[in-house]
Amino acid sequence: MTAWSSPIIFLPGAGGGAPDLGVFRDRADNATRFEVVGYPDWRRFLSNGLSAEALIAELAEEIVVRVPQGPIRIIGMSIGGHFGYALGLRLKAMGREFAGLCAIDSFMITSSAPSAGWKARALEQGFALLRKRRFSELRQFFRSKFWRLLIRLAGGRLTLFLQSAFSARWFPSVLALDPLAEEELSMRLLVRTTAPWIASLDREPEPLNAPAILLRTALTASDDVAWRRRCPNMQIFEIPGQHHTLFEPENVRALNEIFLASTRDWNAR
Repeated sequence: MTAWSSPIIFLPGAGGGAPDLGVFRDRADNATRFEVVGYPDWRRFLSNGLSAEALIAELAEEIVVRVPQGPIRIIGMSIGGHFGYALGLRLKAMGREFAGLCAIDSFMITSSAPSAGWKARALEQGFALLRKRRFSELRQFFRSKFWRLLIRLAGGRLTLFLQSAFSARWFPSVLALDPLAEEELSMRLLVRTTAPWIASLDREPEPLNAPAILLRTALTASDDVAWRRRCPNMQIFEIPGQHHTLFEPENVRALNEIFLASTRDWNAR
């Protein structure tokens, strides 16, 4: 892979953060730059009712700042793949050259409710960490699930509770006790805000006429048709692992090889 002159934008999953982006290079000395564009935290969604449309507009503005000239390429992980599709349409409408979208295991979202089989997947993930004796990660996993359970139990009352607690002195202190609480809260509000909008994209999808690839696990193969409605020329490749193990050592080599092979036709200017 020749180093591209303009940086590649990376859009994370709903939990934020980014893996080692070296997986998208063909060698250690490749000079391709990556720019990670994050999402607002829970305070933004709560304080001014940030909509999905406004979020996409903000992300587009941020990307234009990060890539002021030249072609724009986006890698979107999970929910980031859906944002990447919408941003491709918006950036092209703004007159920018959109040279490529890579969506990674971006399964279709119809609501903010947990997807079918989430309990079994969570148990499997926890047992896998236990088998590998990754105890520090296991403790973090349980803390994350604890906060996620509390947030889900709040249901439709979550926003009302947060609005009443937002100005209370004790509330920021409680969240500060565990950073994972803030991460889970931000993720939940991001998904709740954008899930209905993501579902609406597929009612009458606008075709994105640009190079596009989908790297997905076997579990999300049923979404191929929907993605091809969005991106008529999309190439789809199956990658090993599960949604939470794509960047594990046993899967990362295959992800690297498939990504490099499938992006050779991206505009290399």
